[in-house]
Amino acid sequence: MPRRPPILRHAALAVFLLWACNTGAAQPAVHPYPNTDGFGVAFSKDEDWYGHCMRMVSPPAPRAPGTPGKLRCDATDLYYQKRDQEKTSNAEWRQVRACAEANGNDAVLMMLHANGYGTSRDLDRAIHHACKLDTAKAEMEARVGYLAAPAATDGQAFDLCDHITSGRMGGVCAAIQEGRADRIRGARLERLAASLPAPARQPFARLREAAEAFTRKSTDEVDMSGSGAAGFTFRHAGRRDEEFMETLLKAAGGKLPRASASELAQLDRQLNREYQKVMATPSEQDTHPQRIHYLTVERADVRSTERVWLAYRDAWEPFIAAAGWRTDFTSIKAALTRQRIAQLKRIQK
Repeated sequence: MPRRPPILRHAALAVFLLWACNTGAAQPAVHPYPNTDGFGVAFSKDEDWYGHCMRMVSPPAPRAPGTPGKLRCDATDLYYQKRDQEKTSNAEWRQVRACAEANGNDAVLMMLHANGYGTSRDLDRAIHHACKLDTAKAEMEARVGYLAAPAATDGQAFDLCDHITSGRMGGVCAAIQEGRADRIRGARLERLAASLPAPARQPFARLREAAEAFTRKSTDEVDMSGSGAAGFTFRHAGRRDEEFMETLLKAAGGKLPRASASELAQLDRQLNREYQKVMATPSEQDTHPQRIHYLTVERADVRSTERVWLAYRDAWEPFIAAAGWRTDFTSIKAALTRQRIAQLKRIQK
């Protein structure tokens, strides 16, 4: 069964994927220039993108002053942290550039030069770094073509993820997107934690741990077929985190729909039916009878995820009791059960 990448709680996950794709490795492998190792299809040296790359075959200027050797930093993580700030000074952008240059992160250097962050805008240098990325042919064509076209001067921010055509890059960009979203969610959760009465803070910490455990375990219910599997996994984890955040904020604001005991009992019966349907779905893979339908997901994955979900659901009760919110635990359980029903239905599609 294909291994799933671990779902980390910060943008280091994106950095790992970028490293895996040789877009910013700590010790870059030796590739041709332009880097065609990842194409997998034929190309002609007469194509426009190739001509633009060869026009910029000379390496960029020497490293910025003060950046000798290797720095212990993650240029991709640092770039998107600064990108998402309300305001970022030129000095901060120069820090990102120093990190990228010291670690050979061509993806970040491409974006810095294309956008003029902390340096003068230089599309030719951006093209040089774009041509060094290990990427699909269509992505190389699109990036280099855009940077070489008049549209590149229209003032729109240029991003590594603007021209995705492959499952591999889809995984990289899904990791970046979820890393950025996770920073925002984390800040909101910290603000909420600080506003809680003292008796509720430990139960809230335990609830967050249970929510993160469920997010990680729930990725076992993602089908890992195809080159886009990593991206599906990251997006799945992001949806679970977002559901937790939305449920929490609605509960805090008294906006969660109220549910009666009889409504919850009905939802519990529906949940049991959907769970049994999933567990009874036969495999269509002769060599993998333990799997569900044509998926890579096994019945044991669903069974163990269900146990972790139950622990997550139950962790809400002591928190709600201590928080003093108007929302009752029955309504919380009803909302969480609806979410779990939807998750089980998606496995059956």
